[in-house]
Amino acid sequence: RELVKGAMKLLPEIAVSQCEEPQVVRYEMGDFFSWHEDKVPPTALENGGQRLATLLVYLNDVPDSGGGATTFKDFPVKVVPKKGSALLFFPAFRDGEPDGRTVHAGAPAFEVKWIAQMWIHERPYKPVIPPG
Repeated sequence: RELVKGAMKLLPEIAVSQCEEPQVVRYEMGDFFSWHEDKVPPTALENGGQRLATLLVYLNDVPDSGGGATTFKDFPVKVVPKKGSALLFFPAFRDGEPDGRTVHAGAPAFEVKWIAQMWIHERPYKPVIPPG
């Protein structure tokens, strides 16, 4: 709930109905997430359209030597996890066309890393997992 409220402050023109269910992810030592885009495949676009925004919130501190940074393939950006910090980026343009420049990865973690993540769609999104 707090993640959704935070996103709404950053992007006041969005509605709660456009947000996917937030996910909390724990990376153990050695875990990583390889290069990927946050775009929705064409077969799933009927549920809210394309993902326009990605919000990652880092839930614990991981020192520079602890790995787990979020990096972008086409930009010299390296975000080291710091508790309470957030990364907001836009995997698609406003018209729904995916922006291939947002290919990103989670580097291997040498310490436990916790993140909360949420995606914001073009249109209202129906939760895949019913509330409750």
